[in-house]
Amino acid sequence: MQDRMAVKITLTSTQDGESVIHTYTGEWFRKERSVYIRYEEPVEGDAAPIRTLVRFRKDELSITRRGALESEQLFVPGELRRSGYYRSPYTSFQMETGTAFVVVKGDDGAELPSAEPPCTIEWQYELWMNEHLSGRFHNRLHIQEE
Repeated sequence: MQDRMAVKITLTSTQDGESVIHTYTGEWFRKERSVYIRYEEPVEGDAAPIRTLVRFRKDELSITRRGALESEQLFVPGELRRSGYYRSPYTSFQMETGTAFVVVKGDDGAELPSAEPPCTIEWQYELWMNEHLSGRFHNRLHIQEE
């Protein structure tokens, strides 16, 4: 079992039946009881790329983004809403996530106890901004060794 590897990442985000797919290369690594996936999102123009860090541990997923924009989101199923934020040069706001589930599946569809590639981290949540429901999302982050 490796503790670090180069990976290919495919992120599928679905909101109201509309899906957007992005592909990245990055790094997968394990540290203590958590698994991390690190990658960069390219940005148009001369802005710095967005460095994204996904941290997964049993029943919890967090996503931190830094660069042309900054944001933090925490997904914990079974709890009420969890606070986060979004900041860019153009706007800034607080947001909350109400998470239905976070699950890791192998390529065969069976649930896995750990997010070791190849696998898919899947989560569904509601996004709230200023106490108003902004949308319902269903995301899949597929990770495979590069």
